[in-house]
Amino acid sequence: MPKLAYSPPNEAIIQALLSLGLTVDVFAPSEDFGVSEYGENVNAFPAYYRYKWIASNIISSRWRHYSVFSGTTEDPLSVVGLLAALYNKPSVTLSDEIRSGSYSGNRSRRWKKLCRWGMRRSDFQIVNDPVRVDLLKDYLSMQTTESMIVYPGCFRNPPPSSDRQAMRKKWNVNNDNLVVADSGVFYHEHSAIWLIEALVNRADINLVIQPLNTDPLSRYLLTKIQGADRIYMEPRRIEWREAWSQMGAVDIGVAVYRQSGPQFQNMGISSNRLCMFLAMGVPVIVSKQPSFEFVEKYNCGVMVENEHEFINAIDYIKPRLNQMKENALTCTAEYIDASGAYKNLVEKFRETLGL
Repeated sequence: MPKLAYSPPNEAIIQALLSLGLTVDVFAPSEDFGVSEYGENVNAFPAYYRYKWIASNIISSRWRHYSVFSGTTEDPLSVVGLLAALYNKPSVTLSDEIRSGSYSGNRSRRWKKLCRWGMRRSDFQIVNDPVRVDLLKDYLSMQTTESMIVYPGCFRNPPPSSDRQAMRKKWNVNNDNLVVADSGVFYHEHSAIWLIEALVNRADINLVIQPLNTDPLSRYLLTKIQGADRIYMEPRRIEWREAWSQMGAVDIGVAVYRQSGPQFQNMGISSNRLCMFLAMGVPVIVSKQPSFEFVEKYNCGVMVENEHEFINAIDYIKPRLNQMKENALTCTAEYIDASGAYKNLVEKFRETLGL
């Protein structure tokens, strides 16, 4: 959770507030986490999203000194909404997750109602792809989308790419092989099965995985499959910018979402992994959905809907790799346009705060 303070949308919010001359306090469910990379004007404090913590902390003189409250969906909005209402302050929602349908989670109906109330009363909501505007509108039962703006899951200033030769040596990659990469949650409803099938059936690819929360059994089993010597699985949780930098040394990135939840069928540029690959100049293989059509328009990726198409996509990209890498950077600048979205975000905060 604390590492989310450095995610692209959260970084954009923090930097936007700093640019307006504000000091920023970051709250997360932990007793010890750092935000030192932001400098002395950003501080960290623990907060817990449960009724007991709210009851013990909602009444405090400290909250009167804040100019604005902001939170990500869903759990933090239970606190943000109450604080903003009680102390008559503006609030902002970062709707990086829309927990509806099969992705609604296990929270009680009463808790989710409190969270949605906090989201609805926000002065504005940030969604990370235009296709999610109507999705959020329906989820919140709002009559208008005028209070919603877009900020993608992309750094406006991506880090430099890691040295390609050094990374391939670390990953033990044959110089003639393609490096296909996956980053984030590695499980069957994303791309795990298709990636393993491609590895088993193709001797010309290596697989690099930056996993989140992969259980020890899964890690063990991956060492036993055919082609296991061509898998590199990062052994530690690495920070956002380091992860992006490393992925600049791969050949093909994968951003497949097969989960049935509405937000996963409307990913677009809300996908951090998709934005990461494209921003680092890496062509992508993505699941077939309307929000990903832009990657084929820019010829920086291929949409697929089954294992056979997944393997064919590798064959399509391989001889076009250099041109598709250039196209990925063009797509990042023109379509994702995190720099333009950041300027809009700063102005929206300025307007909301009357600065």
